Amino acid sequence: MNTNNISESNAAKEKNNNAPYYYEEPLHDLCKILDFSMDLICSCDEAGRFVWVNKASERILGYKPEELLGIKYSDFIFYEDGAAPTNENFDFKSGTHASIFEKKFIHKNTNIIYLQWSAVQDDVKNLCYCIGRDITEKKNIEKAFETERLQFFNIYSQAPSYMGILNGPNHVYELANELYLQLIDKRDIIGKAVKEVLPELETQGIFEILDNVYQTGESFCANEMPITFDRYSDGKLKDVYLNFIFQARRDVNNAIDGIFIFGNDVTEQVLSRKKIEQSEKMYKDLIHKLPVATYSCDSEGRIVLYNKAAAALWGREPELGKDLWYTSWNNNDNKKKHAAPLNLCSLAAALKGGDPILSKEIIIERPNGDKRNALPHPVPFHNADGEITGAVIVLSDITEIKLAQKELRKSEKKYRYLFDNNPMPMWIIDLASFKFLDVNKMVILQYGYSREEFLSMTALDIRPNDDKIHFIKSSDTSHINESNYNRGIWNHIKKDGTIVPVEIIAHNIVYEGTAARLILSNDISDRKKAEANLEKRNRELIKTNSELDRFVYSVSHDLRSPLTSILGLISFIETESREIDTLKHAELIRISINRLDEFIKNILSYSRNNRTGILPEQISLNEMMLDTVDSLQRMKEAKGIRFEIEIKEQKPFYTDKLRFTTIIKNLISNAIKYHKKDEADRFVKIFGYSDHENLHFSIEDNGIGIDPAYHKKIFEMFFRLSGKDGSGIGLYIVKDAVEILQGSIEVQSEKEIGTKFNITLKNLKPC
Repeated sequence: MNTNNISESNAAKEKNNNAPYYYEEPLHDLCKILDFSMDLICSCDEAGRFVWVNKASERILGYKPEELLGIKYSDFIFYEDGAAPTNENFDFKSGTHASIFEKKFIHKNTNIIYLQWSAVQDDVKNLCYCIGRDITEKKNIEKAFETERLQFFNIYSQAPSYMGILNGPNHVYELANELYLQLIDKRDIIGKAVKEVLPELETQGIFEILDNVYQTGESFCANEMPITFDRYSDGKLKDVYLNFIFQARRDVNNAIDGIFIFGNDVTEQVLSRKKIEQSEKMYKDLIHKLPVATYSCDSEGRIVLYNKAAAALWGREPELGKDLWYTSWNNNDNKKKHAAPLNLCSLAAALKGGDPILSKEIIIERPNGDKRNALPHPVPFHNADGEITGAVIVLSDITEIKLAQKELRKSEKKYRYLFDNNPMPMWIIDLASFKFLDVNKMVILQYGYSREEFLSMTALDIRPNDDKIHFIKSSDTSHINESNYNRGIWNHIKKDGTIVPVEIIAHNIVYEGTAARLILSNDISDRKKAEANLEKRNRELIKTNSELDRFVYSVSHDLRSPLTSILGLISFIETESREIDTLKHAELIRISINRLDEFIKNILSYSRNNRTGILPEQISLNEMMLDTVDSLQRMKEAKGIRFEIEIKEQKPFYTDKLRFTTIIKNLISNAIKYHKKDEADRFVKIFGYSDHENLHFSIEDNGIGIDPAYHKKIFEMFFRLSGKDGSGIGLYIVKDAVEILQGSIEVQSEKEIGTKFNITLKNLKPC
């Protein structure tokens, strides 16, 4: 530090504060030595103002020495909770060193730093010489250590396991959490040896285990170890089962100085398991003694237990823990064994869904080839979480019952199957009385009556009153065989009163010796409604489209007249006025009106395109292209654009002239409108050819181009690229007209390179 600078700075501060300063200029070499110190070295006057500061101030406090001279050091002290300072000046007796003390200071960057100070007072010069050491890092480490210590203590005291620390070879309790105290049912144990607190452990070998861990450093682990505690010190011992570990604790020199204890009381789990084991034994004994075939399996379907009745039914004894439930009934068929549909059988459904299914039968094939019918009754097991852990299955042998039922159904199997499972409602009526003799399931489902209700009714009961009266008046029993009853559409009434149209087909049959009629019925109400709704919607749609077209055409046509008048007024203003601003505003109005007029033209074109039919006529392609280009060259954007047109008319081309003009005019005007203004060689090229079937042509430019991301969107109605003028309907009209003319259009374009539209139109040459 330059002593002259110090003197000048001090002189300035003395002048400002109107207070006398008396300094003895330090030696230059001594200042340089002090400036190399890592500690803050300074001197302060009796008011606490810095007189001299070494360069360490910039590293420690962030201030250069010259920034501190003349300023009270107390201005940099950090006061806790905003407390006001009382007397922060250094105040020491002459010639004595102050005891080391600490203070918090505010760094220039607003951080809080800790400084450890030592100071001495010089009464002769009225100065205090101080040395401040930055101990911020040390303080932060101490705080971190204290935080970690508190966190460890919280974990230790709140851990869900019992924990303790024993100190020294005598195993004196140093720490014990609440769970440990609850385990031994004692409180005042800190500072006492284990032998004093729990003398009953001596006969259980615990002290020998503790000594071995302390002497060798080898940890000791135990699972479900029975320990006996005299919890009430009355000689009555209580057994507990513990999972625990004894682990040696080492000091900083890696010497063993104690033992950590960590464990859990698993008494309830052990006792519960023993009860379960007893229950399982009773359960196994019960299954073995049952007279019906019974077995159990785990959640994977592996058989874990079976009785003699089950082995007799299967004709074999399965391998426990290996054979699955389904192998018990198809043991000799390897194909079935490997392709067994586990998700279809009642056992799998019971294990998967948890609900026993008692109606699905199985066929058990014994090793000797005999087959038995059985009905399984699975009962799933659930754990505490509701998960299925297995099942008990009882097998009822229903072979004899099945054989009897088979014989009984053999004669009517074919009839019942076809009748009951037919997807169409079917019933049988007596020809003489119209009484229902039989109905299938679909009749019951469709009409809402039960089978018993149908059998107490006649065919006339499901006819509305008007139809019923008409039928009775025009028909009698003899007319039941007439063709008007064989096939036709009738109205039927359901149980809920709903009347539905049905289409019926009838055939004469003999049912249980009685002349009867088999009738098939098909509900056609949805078909009728659909036909009616479709016809109504078509009429409404035709009317709406017609009205909309007339409205659009009328409004658009009426709007153009006032626009033409406005354009005339603008022309008058432009002719009469000489004011630049007026002419500029008139030009802006003209541009907006022209844009609106163009939009109205597009709307009219769209309306005309949808309202008028196709009128094919022969078109001179090159002539039409030239006329269109000539009409569009009046656009101011067309100036400087080179047009190339070449259409090879190999065959005469026929199409709708109005729509064709709309297509090429929109595409060419867009090519002109969206051209680059500063391009050296601006062009629009129109090339193509016509043959007997189609016209193929393209319109290409080297304008601003279209991002490929928008190639499909540009043909949508009212879609406009961001920042571009236009109505957003032009290309939509083009695509609509192309499709009406049985053609197609596609775009090839890249941004800033150019755009090319490829169009194909069908040659509508008359046959």
